Amino acid sequence: MFYFSVNVWNRGGVAHLNHKGLMTYDRKTKKDAFYFYKANWSSEPVLYIVERRNKQRTQANTQVKIYTNSNKPIVLFVNGKKVKQQKLTSDIHILLFEDIELVKGENIIRVESKDEKNVDEVVWVLN
Repeated sequence: MFYFSVNVWNRGGVAHLNHKGLMTYDRKTKKDAFYFYKANWSSEPVLYIVERRNKQRTQANTQVKIYTNSNKPIVLFVNGKKVKQQKLTSDIHILLFEDIELVKGENIIRVESKDEKNVDEVVWVLN
């Protein structure tokens, strides 16, 4: 579940730390995999934009990957404009929006369930 100490390890650029957990060592950052499991195993509503910590983008054409357990259509907005709408068909609760175009500078990526009760938003910067 969490990163943990292993005094004989020196992997991934951090000595003495196994960092394959779903949360960081200090329990403050939940990694993408945490939300994958939550979308698949929880009855609590989940709508989560994956790769949110990868804010610096180098490709204008990208995909937006969502973990969700919503039965409602999910609407994708880029910089306030509705881009696409899809309904979940994956049995592992992954929704992909392909061929999304980013503009130079900041891009606000927002997803919401059609009933607007569940929302997630990130900012990605295209260099």
